[in-house]
Amino acid sequence: MPSSLCPIVSFYPKCASHSFLRTLLRIVELISEKACDKMSPSNTEQKASFNRMIGKRNKRNQIQDDMKIMRRKILRKEIWRHRELYIFLLPALVALIIFSYIPMYGIVIAFQDVKFGSPYGQNEFIGLYHFKRFFESAWIGRILKNTATVSIAHSIFTWPLPIVLALLLHNSNSKVIKKLTQTFSYLPHLLSTVIVVSIINVFCAGDYGLINIFLRNAGMDRISFFGQPAWVVPLYVISAVWQHMGYEAIVYLGALSAVDEELMEAARIDGAGKLKCIWYIQLPLIMSTVTTMLILNIGGMFSVGADKMILLQTDLNLAASEIISTYVYKTGVVGMQYGFSAAVGLFQNVINLIMLISVNKLSKKLSGSSII
Repeated sequence: MPSSLCPIVSFYPKCASHSFLRTLLRIVELISEKACDKMSPSNTEQKASFNRMIGKRNKRNQIQDDMKIMRRKILRKEIWRHRELYIFLLPALVALIIFSYIPMYGIVIAFQDVKFGSPYGQNEFIGLYHFKRFFESAWIGRILKNTATVSIAHSIFTWPLPIVLALLLHNSNSKVIKKLTQTFSYLPHLLSTVIVVSIINVFCAGDYGLINIFLRNAGMDRISFFGQPAWVVPLYVISAVWQHMGYEAIVYLGALSAVDEELMEAARIDGAGKLKCIWYIQLPLIMSTVTTMLILNIGGMFSVGADKMILLQTDLNLAASEIISTYVYKTGVVGMQYGFSAAVGLFQNVINLIMLISVNKLSKKLSGSSII
């Protein structure tokens, strides 16, 4: 009997013994039970719907588990199938872990007051003091401006020119010119930075550089290439293009070699010239490679190396040649402020990471190709 009717029976014990009242209470009890069954969420239809939902969920989870197991089996088979390639890849992977990932533990010194003689990682924790000191320094604005100027100029010229060179070489009719140009454009990549800057000195030295000798013989004033801040970026970018353009063009030549020649032949039959074949066939087919190289280029935009800039740097052009990398070198290696230089380097890498992720998302949204 429902609990709501119990007080009635207990309050009228004598009346409850009569058959009429008992029948009436039974009818009320049945009506209340039916009403409760209709209002209760555990009725038959809801139970059936709930069971179907649970069954579908279990089935979906089972399918997902089976797919995960299948993927693992396929991955193991593919790894075993190409085991020779993975063995060749293993030394590079080990070197990457040893020299790139394990040293990341050293980031902690960016938040510590590093002192000689104290155990590594057990220096006094000072939080964001080094970062605050860097952002409050008098050179921060000029350093960031110089780094952005050099990085943007470097990316603007070193990214598209290898593509142009690769297209010219790929569509060249003379195999001899193609091989000679490819060889001589690749050779500067093998030169060290010191030799490249020495070659720059041979051409651009103040009194005895070849360019200034030519200008003097022509009755013109000489140019102080290393004494004027305006010449820092052109010297850096021109030397970078000359040194690395042939090497980076190899990537695009490899992509162009995969272009179907039947498409090119069909386009020629339809009357398309070389420019139209390049614009409508070759460039669209290598666009994924172009996008990948652009993302990598922009991802390392602010990682301008300190080696070449230090060799190009003089007291006269310091206002344009002082960048983040040279600042880290001077404070960390020369000034032995390892915690401060680690903080500045960490700031530089965070900017690169943000730019890499942003450009990758933008590329994925616009063209559908990305590296992550």
